[in-house]
Amino acid sequence: MVFLSCLLSAGMLVVCFPRLEFSFLAWFALVPLLLSIDGKKAWRAFRRAYLCGFLFFAAAIGWVCYVTYIGAVLLVAFLALYFALFGAAFAFFQPRLKLIPRLLVLPAVWVALEYIRGHFLSGFGWVMLGHTQYRHLWLIQIADITGVYGVSYLVMLVNLLIFETWKARKLLAKETVMVAAILAAVTAYGATVTSTKPHDGTVKVGVVQPVVSLTEDWDPARRPWIVGRIVGLTQAMRDKDLDLIVWPETSLPGVITDSPFLMTEIKATAEDMHVPILMGSMAQVKENYYNSAFLIGTDGQMLGRYDKIHLVPFGEYLPLRPILGWIDKFVPLEDFTPGASYKVFSIAPGKRFSVLICFEDTLGDLCRRFALAGADFFVNITNDAWFEETRAPYLHLQGAVFSCVENHRALARAANTGISALIDPWGRIITTVENAHGKKLWVTGSTSGRLPLVRQKTFYTKYGDVFTYLCFLCILLAAIISARRIYGKENPSGRR
Repeated sequence: MVFLSCLLSAGMLVVCFPRLEFSFLAWFALVPLLLSIDGKKAWRAFRRAYLCGFLFFAAAIGWVCYVTYIGAVLLVAFLALYFALFGAAFAFFQPRLKLIPRLLVLPAVWVALEYIRGHFLSGFGWVMLGHTQYRHLWLIQIADITGVYGVSYLVMLVNLLIFETWKARKLLAKETVMVAAILAAVTAYGATVTSTKPHDGTVKVGVVQPVVSLTEDWDPARRPWIVGRIVGLTQAMRDKDLDLIVWPETSLPGVITDSPFLMTEIKATAEDMHVPILMGSMAQVKENYYNSAFLIGTDGQMLGRYDKIHLVPFGEYLPLRPILGWIDKFVPLEDFTPGASYKVFSIAPGKRFSVLICFEDTLGDLCRRFALAGADFFVNITNDAWFEETRAPYLHLQGAVFSCVENHRALARAANTGISALIDPWGRIITTVENAHGKKLWVTGSTSGRLPLVRQKTFYTKYGDVFTYLCFLCILLAAIISARRIYGKENPSGRR
C-alpha cells in the first residue's frame, strides 16, 4: 500500500510534465504521498517520501543516462533527498501547527527545498512543481514577483488543502475561501498583465535548427556538410528583414579560432545576408577552454564573445573533483573554464541582448543579472542532441518560459535538435521550428518572428528571490514556535 501511494503520486506528477502535460493533475498529485506519511514519525515519513522522490526523478530525468549512467543514478538518488526532507518536515510540523499555519508553512518548506535544489552544488532547477503550469499564462505571471517558486507554492498549497479536506471528511470552508481568494488574486493579476503587455518596440530574429548528431559534430570529414546545412538554412531567411540570426550552441565543430575555413564561411554568410550572426563554438585562451558564443557583424568582423558562466555538472565539469574524481576513470571528463562577465551585445540602438548557453536560460537568478546589466531580450543557444528524442528538450523549454516571465524579457532559442522557439516577455510561445505534422525534435528548419522588447525591470529582476527568503523566514518562525511547544509539553513547570 505504501509503495502504491508513492507510485501513484510519482506517476501523476511525472505525467504533468512533457510530453503528456496533464498539468491539472499537479494540483492533487501529491495527496497520496501526504496521506501515506500523515501521522508517521519523521524517519518513516523521510523514507516514504524518498521512495516517491526516487520514482519521480528516475522517470522524469532518466534521460541523463544518455550523458552518464553513473551520474544519472547518483543524481536521481541525490535529488530524491529533497522529497525525503519535505516528508520529514511534514511529520514535524503537521502535529504541532494549527490548520491555517501549516497550510501556509508546508508549501514554504517545499519552495525552500526547490530553491536549495536549484542552487546547491551548481544546482538542478528542472522539473520544479511550478513548471507544470507553464502554458497557463494568467497563473504564471506572478513569477515576475516571486519567480517560479511562487507558482510551486500555489500548487503545493492546493495539494495540502485537498489532503486536509480528505482527512477531515468535510468541507473546510474558511480555509477553502482563503486559498480560493489567493488563486483569484493571482489569476486577476496575470489577466491584467497579459492584457496590457506594454513594450518598447520589437526586434526581428531568425533561429536555425540544423540537426547535427554528436557523431557528426566531431567528425572532421563532416565539417563542410555541417557548415553547408547551416548556411543553407540561414539563406532561406534572406527575405525576412531580420535584425539578428541565431545558430545553436557548438553549431560549428572544434575551436573556431583554430579554423580559418569556418571563420571564412561565417563571415561570408554575415556579409551576404547583411545581418549579424550569433553562433556557438568552443574558444581557447592559453590552456583554458570555454563554451562560447560569438557575434559576427554585417561586415564579417567579430563584435564580441560571451563565455558560459554556469557550467553543466558531469557534462562540462566534474563537481567535487577531489571526492568524485574516481568517476574520471570510467568517464574521462576535462573541465571547461567558466566565464566571468555578464556580457551584453548591441545590434542597434535600443536592441541589446544577452546570450544564455545551454541550460542557463532556466536559471532565474542568472537571467535577472543579465537583465540588470541592460539586456532588452535574451538569446539561448543550446545543443540537446545529447538526450536524443526524450522529454529533456521539452523540460528545457518549460524553464525558459519562466525566465521570460520573471524578467519580462523575450527569448529567441536556437537548439541544434530542438526545441527552437521564440517566446514573448510574458511566456507565450510565439513560434517553433516544426514540420508539417507538428514534430519539433530532430526536424531541420528555421523560423523567425518579431519579439516585443520590454525595458522596464520587474520586481523579480530588481530584488531577486525575496519571496523565497520570506519562505525561509516563515519556516524558521514555525520551527521556533513548534520547538517551544515541544519544550512546554516536556517541561510544563518551566523548570530546567
